[in-house]
Amino acid sequence: MSGNVIHLPRPRAQRPGPEGLGFYVRAGRNDHVALLDLLATGEEGVFGLVIDAQHVDRHRELITEARRRDLDMIFDSKVLQMGFPGALTDGLSALPWGLNRHHNVTDFDGSAGQHRAAQIVEAAVNSGSTQLLGPAHLLSSPNDPWLRRDIAMMNRTADEIARSGAELDLIYPLAVPMTLLRNAVERRAIITVIADAPCAAIWLKVENFGDDATGEKVAAYVEACRDFHARGIPLVGDHIGGLPGLGVLAFGAVGGIAHGVTMQQSFRASGWRRPPVEGSGFGPSWRVYVPQLDVLLKPKAAQALFAASPKIRAMCGCRDTHCCPHGVRDMVGHPARHAIYQRAREIERLSAVPQSVRAVHYLNQNVRKVSDDVAEVAAFPVGDEALAKNLQGKQREMSRYRQTIAHLVENGEVASVAVAPSRRQARKGG
Repeated sequence: MSGNVIHLPRPRAQRPGPEGLGFYVRAGRNDHVALLDLLATGEEGVFGLVIDAQHVDRHRELITEARRRDLDMIFDSKVLQMGFPGALTDGLSALPWGLNRHHNVTDFDGSAGQHRAAQIVEAAVNSGSTQLLGPAHLLSSPNDPWLRRDIAMMNRTADEIARSGAELDLIYPLAVPMTLLRNAVERRAIITVIADAPCAAIWLKVENFGDDATGEKVAAYVEACRDFHARGIPLVGDHIGGLPGLGVLAFGAVGGIAHGVTMQQSFRASGWRRPPVEGSGFGPSWRVYVPQLDVLLKPKAAQALFAASPKIRAMCGCRDTHCCPHGVRDMVGHPARHAIYQRAREIERLSAVPQSVRAVHYLNQNVRKVSDDVAEVAAFPVGDEALAKNLQGKQREMSRYRQTIAHLVENGEVASVAVAPSRRQARKGG
């Protein structure tokens, strides 16, 4: 474990160059202070930040600082979410393209669609964004009525960007369920249909896939992504964290990943399909990332874990003094900074490994180490029944995950590798 300890910021010459694997952070409503603190330390592992349209004003200071540091600012219009009856909020309704109800397909036809494209581009430009997740929706099949509208809206959005003269890259946010991604015929049909849609990159968001994905799902995702590579533009896996996120990078399925600050590390739309619940309150609080176990724990559970044994504290406590100068105390006290910093380092280490041996490296240095550490920690009495049960379940999951990934490494041929996104500075020629 001593090889993972970094006591001081690394000299620039020792840091991976701008052509590494991409890492983007989705900034939640209350994440701006923690992310500003992280940027102030000189963090360079993050390629860009995704800002939700309804939070632009709240994140003005973060946007300004991120732009000063030449990070990409990706504007998310939240059109996808606004297509569901259970996802509408006051903040979304207040957007210029909000209708005080969830969207339907006719809201994007003809002049109405053109007007909404213009509103979205104007808001993205005014926010100071450098990239825009185009207005698209979760598709159920190649015959989904949203698909034709989404392609038309991507064209309208591209036209509005050109008309504005803004330096704003358009991204196609393709959202599909895992069942569709697995279906080669339907998957290829959608890829064919969107082939001419204007975009500088594709961000792939897969329902029921993310940081809790099984090894079998990771293998299916890797296989499916090969069909996207032929277009030759960057492919980013959105809402993917944990070992599965690192895995799809290691196997070359995607060239970058995006997720939230200890949240939004998998994608599920089931709650959006139901009517909104009154008085649901604010969202969940940050969780504590324990990379050795590939888990995100509530602060109380994390404290119970570290208090269970000095050995567990030594094994799982952060010993990177640039990340957490006071070790466990900072892990629990500043979980947002710790989680993003550690994920950035994980991706940098993977980027530094030649593509030809990345999958093997991932199996040996990530999967097997986590599997062994989880098995060891799960054997300790932690004094928290729910935590103990979760650790035992994690041990079973890791055993199966390890076997599947080992089989994929031994028998899977890396037929193609996704194009990785470029940093903003590199695109500018700086």
